[in-house]
Order: sequence, then structure tokens, then C-alpha cells
Amino acid sequence: MTKKKIGKPFQEGYVISGRIETLIFTDYRWNDGSVNRRWHVEPDKFDASRAILRPFPMMSSDESDQ
Repeated sequence: MTKKKIGKPFQEGYVISGRIETLIFTDYRWNDGSVNRRWHVEPDKFDASRAILRPFPMMSSDESDQ
């Protein structure tokens, strides 16, 4: 039996243009140690190296996934 792969978001990338802040991606860390990025916009439209990175707010242990 294989272990179920579970991912948790750990940071998000934003771009600010004028007064508009746009979420462009969320990075996930998986229980096998791998990391991947989920894009919320077309990746070729934004330079990810210019994104403002913010840690993803962690849920407390008493909050359930509903």
C-alpha cells in the first residue's frame, strides 16, 4: 500500500501594479519533500522573480478541513 500524497501551501507570490495586487501563484510542499507551484495566471504574463513572496497563513491544529 502506498502512502497518500498530501500537499500544503507554504507561500504565495503577488505582483502589485498601481493599486492592484494580483495573486499569481501558490507554492505547495508535499509530504514526500517535493515542491510545486500552482499558477493562477498564465506564467508567461508575469516575471515570477519580481513577485512579492508571502508565507501562507497556517491553520491551527484545531481547525478541520471541511
